[in-house]
Amino acid sequence: MSMFEETVNHYIERYHAGHAEEAFHGLLELDHAVLPDLEAAYRSSKDIDLRSFLLEVIWQHRQGSVIPLLGEALLDVHTRIWRQALDGLVALGSPAAVAALRSARGHRDEEEFRRWVDEAIVQADVEARSL
Repeated sequence: MSMFEETVNHYIERYHAGHAEEAFHGLLELDHAVLPDLEAAYRSSKDIDLRSFLLEVIWQHRQGSVIPLLGEALLDVHTRIWRQALDGLVALGSPAAVAALRSARGHRDEEEFRRWVDEAIVQADVEARSL
């Protein structure tokens, strides 16, 4: 068991018990070293609501190391997942985030997806230039 696995599982149980805000803030207040455990929980879950929740917690930690995961999540078929990834990449607003957005845009043909990604690229690019 990893250092934070038990704590992550505790907050996931709180989330399932209807205490999403408590779980969100509890996970967000943990050290950034929790990110691999959050990613493992995200990857192992089939629950779209939980996956979206975990993805938001992950990007809210504001660490560039999560950009590859967010880029991967952009390709998810579930709208709630890829929109959460978009939000995270825009919030991180770095050249790497912009590159992840541009890469994902080329992998999907859906008009709605491309519209959202195009807007996110503009927003993330503005953030990246202000660094």
